Parts: sequence; structure tokens; C-alpha cells
Amino acid sequence: MRLFRHSNRRGCLAYILGFVFLQAFQTEALAATWAQMTPAPKTIQLMVQMTDGTLLAQGYDGQTWMKLTPDASGSYVNGTWTILASGPVRRLYFASQVLPDGRFWLVGGEYTGPALQANWGATGEIYDPVTNTWISITPFPARTPNRCPTLSYVSGNLTSGSAVIDTVYPQTAGITVGWTVSGTGIPAGATVLSTTATTITMSAPATATRTASTVNFNHSYRLTSCVGDEPSALVPGGNILLGSLIDNGSWLYNVATDSWTQSGSKVYTNDRSDEEGWAKLPSGNIVNYDLFKSIDPAQDGSNLENGAYAEVYNPGSGTWSGISPSDGTAFGTIPQLSSPQVGYELGPVIRLQDGRILVIGANQHTGIYNPSTNTWAGGPDIIGTLTNSQGTVAAPFGADDAPAAIVPNGHVIFAADAAPAAVSTTGNITAGSAIVTNIPSTAGLQVGWGVSGTGIPSNTTIKSVDSPSQVTLSANATSTIASDPIRFGGTFSKPTQLFDFNPTTNSISALTPAIPDANLPNMAVYPTRMLTLPTGQVMFTDGGTQPWVYTPDGPANASLRPAINGLTYSGGGNFTLTGKQLNGQSAGAAYGDDDQMDTNYPLVRFTATDGSGKVYYGKTTNWSSLAVGGGLSSTQTVNVTLNPALTTPGTYAMTVIGAGIASLPMFVNITQAEINKQ
Repeated sequence: MRLFRHSNRRGCLAYILGFVFLQAFQTEALAATWAQMTPAPKTIQLMVQMTDGTLLAQGYDGQTWMKLTPDASGSYVNGTWTILASGPVRRLYFASQVLPDGRFWLVGGEYTGPALQANWGATGEIYDPVTNTWISITPFPARTPNRCPTLSYVSGNLTSGSAVIDTVYPQTAGITVGWTVSGTGIPAGATVLSTTATTITMSAPATATRTASTVNFNHSYRLTSCVGDEPSALVPGGNILLGSLIDNGSWLYNVATDSWTQSGSKVYTNDRSDEEGWAKLPSGNIVNYDLFKSIDPAQDGSNLENGAYAEVYNPGSGTWSGISPSDGTAFGTIPQLSSPQVGYELGPVIRLQDGRILVIGANQHTGIYNPSTNTWAGGPDIIGTLTNSQGTVAAPFGADDAPAAIVPNGHVIFAADAAPAAVSTTGNITAGSAIVTNIPSTAGLQVGWGVSGTGIPSNTTIKSVDSPSQVTLSANATSTIASDPIRFGGTFSKPTQLFDFNPTTNSISALTPAIPDANLPNMAVYPTRMLTLPTGQVMFTDGGTQPWVYTPDGPANASLRPAINGLTYSGGGNFTLTGKQLNGQSAGAAYGDDDQMDTNYPLVRFTATDGSGKVYYGKTTNWSSLAVGGGLSSTQTVNVTLNPALTTPGTYAMTVIGAGIASLPMFVNITQAEINKQ
């Protein structure tokens, strides 16, 4: 293998051609655009960037997994989808990380099991893309004291004529002999005779054969171990840091030993890792914005206390420390970015290219932390537009469980919905009528918003906005009340809109051009996801089968690009690449506790110079750094394995990409011996 450098005439030509390849494969458009991608075979819940250039995506059924392979020119827009091996456990909203060996790790799930029950699953798996197989990991350990949720049901398989409920999920620990069981296919009065880890034997045989049938108990039982939808982060030592939904502790999972150990506890006694995201710093430390929730089981863990707090985790010491103005460990003011009115939800946390941390709130506000000065400040508010039959009005929007992604030009694009635009007002209701009159203003009210108030049935929504003072509901009122206090809207309220945060002006505006996704006006934001692609583009999904790609305008800051020092062949088709700031300047995309889709690791792309323009991603492993940034003074390394599809020896333009920002190319000569792995 030869490296073509810029110190001779051939190198100068390579340097010039490099800009051509850079423009072709690091998208930096003159004007931002949207494009529809190849539709996925199933709905998309989560997307992650694998280290071989492919994407791994989970379906919203909680068990289907798919792969997207870019086309021969490196385009993800025209990529090919493949169905992969199904996950062994159905799960939605869990902790996840791409591992430095190229595999994919996950644990937990807010909804887990055959019927996607609302429980905090504690099992996990690792997916190997080479063998297309899943292996189970050691479940998250039981906790003392146990503050896991209580359940009154399980999911299991029934066989007509058999008294055994088989493959019970989530677990049988806590289920007591003598309890009454009920459900479709279970005789009246049946009780629990005995249990094993995966079965329940009843006092009477089932009358029907059913798969993943819900079995109810006349008592509740407490899960002995629980994870749920937790934030996680890769840290040095082959470990993954995991938060806790039930207390202020944090845990480390060791990939090599398949084991869990407890790490440091957060500063604030009552601080759970619930509804929060984590952002990495160049030091490897992790910043966390806190809602400071109570963990008192009597309060169901849902009390927001005394505003906002923040902490930072040091992987070297395994400790958390405060960075809050309220306790004197930081300067400035932290805005409160959530509230009961928006379900205690929170938006993504993401590192900006200038080193600041942006926290996007669920209640229209944003916060910005500057690590260099240890100072917090309020950021710009999120203002969208609401349109109904009465016109269009500006309204507050919020990221109540929502995605964000940073693009090469440094802007952050994110999604938000109308949760903060909820209206508490009054109106006249009449028993037996669905019409509400004498509302002071119906401006901005949306068909489909939830409605609550005395005399209004549960699950009622707005059916139509009739006039400046009248709406029609989806259900008739049960009482006649004049000036009844009524609330329209709330958490997870449509529409969803996309926004652009400009770090230079510290401003938020509607993203232009607007995405031509007809579903967003009629849905809440939480099903949407974003992923930063190695092309510098952003993949966006609305929870359906049709993904989109956003191509931003403007170039990356030249000083922030990865820099390649060299590529050394070590035999067997394997190389070692050395360079600087290979991981990018941020995690790329963020969501928060429900999903992690970090891309702060190097990807390596080879582009043929024979006129075909074919693109091959090598597989990267063993990144020397797990942080972000890094600067040009620190040398990093990554192992690279040639793509099996690269079978023609010759000259290739090689670039390394970290979180969507590409290096200038280095031209390398790949020999037949290297392709043959000699």
C-alpha cells in the first residue's frame, strides 16, 4: 500500500482531486434540501450507525431489525434494506450503544415482552452483524431496597388442556401460590399452584391455546430487577455507563466479562436518571441536566422539586459532582426545562461545535452550559405555529421526548410539538351535548387535542373548531356547567414541527426548507428519530416506513475536520489509521433516555478513482478515544478492515468521518495482496 501525500506533483493533483471527492461524498449543499429515502420494509423506531457504514434499525413492533446498506455511490437515500435476525425479546425504548468491536448492545425497555407490556425490562442482548445473531447478556442485577414497579399481570403462552402457562414474561419472582389468575382461555376461579423462572402452573387447565396471552392476578407483585428507558454512554475500560430509574445510582456494564458493577451515585439523593440525556465532553466526562425527581414510592416517583440541577460524571474516578448555580458549583442560572404540564418530559442534550452544551426543554425553554467557564444561561425559546379554521397563531413548542442532530455547519436541527401550547380556559357545557360554547378564544386549538374538565368524559378530544368561541368534542358532556374550567391539549400534542438552532446567533427558527412529510401535522413528536449520517446529512423518521434525508447547507469549519496522519497495513486485510480529532465534535444525534444513537467514533470511507466513483466503507474497531472533540494536538488511532466488496486493487480516496464531519481525503493504493488479506 502506498500513501499519496501533497509534497510532490502527484500529491498536489491528489489534493485538488480530493476536494472533488469531498464535495461528492461529504454533502455540503448550496441550499438545504429534503429527499425521500428508499422505504423501509417495516416501521422504524430506532436507527444506529454501524462501524461498517451500514445502518441498523429497529421496527416499532419491538422485535424486527433491519439493515440499510448505502448504494455503490455511497448514497443512503438510494440504499437497500435487508431484514435481519429478529431480536429475542420484544422491547421498545431502551439503552443502546454501538461497541468499539463493531457489535451493538442494548438493555432494558420501557415496554418489553411478547405483548410489549408497560414494564421496565432488565434483560439485554448484543447483536453481531458478522454472524447476524443475538446473544443474551447478564440481566441487570436486583436492587436493595427494591423500588422497581409493581405489576398485576404477565404475558405467557397457553395450551388448551394444559395447566402450565409457559414462557412467562417479564418474570415470576413475587408471584405467590394461591393468587387468583384470569384472562382469555383461563377458567374462572383458577389459582396459582406453583412457579418456575418461566412458567406458572394453575389449578385448572386452559380452555384455549393462545400465544403471548395477558394473564391477570388479583394481587400486584414487584419486579425484582428493572432498567426501563435509561440513558447510557460508552466510557473507557470496555464499560458502558447506565443510569437508574429507581435511585441516584449508576452502573457499569463490562462487555468483556458480561458483568455489572455499581459506579458512583449522583450528588442529589433523590435524583433518578429519568427523562434525561447525557452529553460527552472532550475530557470524556459526561454532562447531565437533572429534573431532580423524588423516588418516594408513595409519590410514584413523579415529583419535580425546586427547579433544575446539573451534574457531571468523571469516568476516571467513577464519581458524579455538581455543576449547579443553586448549590454554588457553577455560575449563572439553569432554566427549568420541564414541568408537570408537559409530563416531566425532556428533550435532547447535545454538545455544540464551540464546546457549549445545549439542553432542549419540553416546556419551550432551552438551556446552555459553557464548560470552559462553568456557567449556565437560558437559551432561546421554541416558537412554532398553530393553524386551524380560525387562522394561524404563534405558539410555544417543546421537545417532550424528541430528537436532535448537529450538522457539519454547526447548526442543530430538532423536532418539537405543541405540548406547551396547551390552553387552560373556560367554556359552557351541556349534558348530552358535545358542543362547548362561550370559550374566550379558540385560536390555535387543534382537532385531536385532548380535553379535560368537570363533566367531560375521559379520553375526550376536540372533534372540530367551529368558531372563535366554540368547539365540538368527540364525546357528550355529562353535566351542564357554565364557565367550566377546561384544559385543551397537553403532553404529546400535535403538530410536530422541525426547528433550527443557530449557535452563532443563539436563535431558533423554523427549519427551512420545511420537510414535506404529511404525517407531522397530525402527530406528536415522540415517535420521531434523527441520525447523523457519514455523508453529513441527517436521516429523519416519523415512526413510519418512509424515512427522509436532510442535506444541510454550508461547509464544516475546516479546523474541526478529522485529520489523517497515516494508514499502516498490519496483514489479514487490517490497517491502523492514525490521525487527530477522529471522533467528531459531538455525539452527532441525540434523543435522551429512550434511545441513544451516538456516532462519535471514526468511520472510514474508500472512494475509487478509476472513474466509477464506487464507495466502500471499511469496518472500524478499537477506537483509541471514546470522547468528542480532541483537538489537533492529540493523536488517535483506529483499526480498519477492508470492505469485502472492495475487490479491485488501485488508488482510492480515503476519508475518515466523525459524527458527520469528514476529513480531507488521503489517496492510498490498495494492493491485491491486501485485498487477499495476505
